[in-house]
Amino acid sequence: PSLQHSLSPLLLTKITSSPLLPQFTFTSVLPYLISSYFCIIPHLPSLLPPDTHTLRLQSNLLSTLETHLLHTLYNLTELDLSQNRFSSVRTLTLTQLQAPSLPSLLSLHLEENQLRALPAASFSFSGLVSLLRLHLNNNHLTSIDPRWFTALPQLQVLMLGGNPVEVLPDGGFQALGSLRSLVLGGMGIKGLPEKALEGLDSLESLSFYDNLLIRVPTQALRRLPGLKFLDLNKNHLVHLTELGLNNMEELVAIERAAMENLPELTKLEITNNPRLSYIHPEAFLHLDKLESLMLNSNALSALHQHTVLSLPSLREWYYRFCRLCIIYVQHI
Repeated sequence: PSLQHSLSPLLLTKITSSPLLPQFTFTSVLPYLISSYFCIIPHLPSLLPPDTHTLRLQSNLLSTLETHLLHTLYNLTELDLSQNRFSSVRTLTLTQLQAPSLPSLLSLHLEENQLRALPAASFSFSGLVSLLRLHLNNNHLTSIDPRWFTALPQLQVLMLGGNPVEVLPDGGFQALGSLRSLVLGGMGIKGLPEKALEGLDSLESLSFYDNLLIRVPTQALRRLPGLKFLDLNKNHLVHLTELGLNNMEELVAIERAAMENLPELTKLEITNNPRLSYIHPEAFLHLDKLESLMLNSNALSALHQHTVLSLPSLREWYYRFCRLCIIYVQHI
């Protein structure tokens, strides 16, 4: 047999110096993986093996996409089009009228392009029936339309950070009942409507890193029954004096320095969290002005002495219905 056959299925082909795209290089390995980045290609190559499962075209000059070349890639699970020149998702429509295209696609990367808007109709991403991850971060989107996501009921990770969207609409993510992680960092968000996060019943991780929030959006957060991680770092929360983290069924622990960006806090209420069983000894670092701490009706059975001693202004703290004892040790 030939060398090519003897290496199969480990290495099938390596093609370089195409007469049409002299700087384009791709390597195919079973299952097919095709990578082409920093190659300055202006359009999609036509020689795509039908069994391709990963197609990486980041950091090129793509501004339009010949979608008919993708419609035969029924096994494609990852498509990376980041760091290109797409300005409209209409050029990225991956649908066919009669049948879903890319039925196996799990991850779509469109970050760091020049997208300014998406079509209002849900056909933007229709046909991507298996999609789990969608990266739209660091584009030029200025608003969010709930209809963008109606065709993505399986989506679990959505990256929208770095787009100048200052206001989130009510129910903007209503269709994303399976979403587990949402990143909204660096968008200039100043506040959240009460229903902005409605419908995100499975959400576990939420990031508002590097925004302009001046207070914790507690009303909106109450609609997230499964939330486990919340990032509010690099916001403008210095004037927040009271905070309540109550009735959060999935809250299990409070980690070290969890509230270090809230130095003006004077009252902290953490109550009625049936699974909260651990508070790190240094969870309340830098809360030098905290006067009142309420820990009623949690699953806490022990609390390190440093947790209390690290609060120099503390005047009162409550721990009813916790079966709580203080653990005194010399070193943390």
